[in-house]
Amino acid sequence: MNNWRVYGILLVFALVFTASCENSDDDTDLDNNLALPPYESMVIDFGDFADNSNAGKSTALVYDNKEPNGNWVFSRLVVGVWNTALFTSLAVPVASFKSSFAHSPVDLGDNLWQWTYSVDGFTSEYTARLTGEVTGEEVLWNMYITKVGIGAFGEFLWFSGSSNMDGNSGHWILNESPEKPLAMLRIDWERSNDEIGNIRYTWVRELDEQENDDLFKDSYLKYGLQDGPLNAYFDAHAYDENTEVFSDIRIEWSRDTYLGRVRAADYFQDEEWHCWDANGDDVQCE
Repeated sequence: MNNWRVYGILLVFALVFTASCENSDDDTDLDNNLALPPYESMVIDFGDFADNSNAGKSTALVYDNKEPNGNWVFSRLVVGVWNTALFTSLAVPVASFKSSFAHSPVDLGDNLWQWTYSVDGFTSEYTARLTGEVTGEEVLWNMYITKVGIGAFGEFLWFSGSSNMDGNSGHWILNESPEKPLAMLRIDWERSNDEIGNIRYTWVRELDEQENDDLFKDSYLKYGLQDGPLNAYFDAHAYDENTEVFSDIRIEWSRDTYLGRVRAADYFQDEEWHCWDANGDDVQCE
């Protein structure tokens, strides 16, 4: 079977932060302050596919039908590379956004609000300044981060975005780093019934670490909710270094029982579903 290697992401680490944390009370506007988009608009709950026992292993996706839980493991690795991108190279801006919910903004006038605070969870000292500007049709967001001490840098625009006035849709653009202040990841999101119903991560980086064309560019992972027993799904579209083409993967599972299935023609060499039960073990699809 083909290996699937995600260009530019080397290791799957144990999560430093968890997306399955308690939901932020982001819709509450007790002081008539500008309400933040939900934290889950940036980081969805990857918990159904988390397994810290895989920490330190390669992200090369190798299907092994000898494993009793190969179908679930394969699916977990597909999802894990995106989880890794959010919680390693983009850990600081993600944590900075999470911290914003513990603070209140200051109304600067002219439809502009500002949050300023220190970011917890790091040995280094980071300071965040988040602004939200109401333009009439949408809210424009900018997150500036400053670091002091070793590796210090001045105020850096680490991500920006916009959200509709009803707070039910929007997008984020996350830049790579102060050293490479270029767009790396785009997140488009929609909320329905008080939870994120659709979110799509798209790799938009133009050049890799060696300043070559980033072959992973335009890869994406889309999460959504659907009706039926398997009420959640991932659609992955990513570059395969072996075939030098993009491959498509569909994952569906139950958020209630955790059983699910995956379809990936390039890896299983067929168009069939490959299923797992509530324990993650391979089973025949019904």
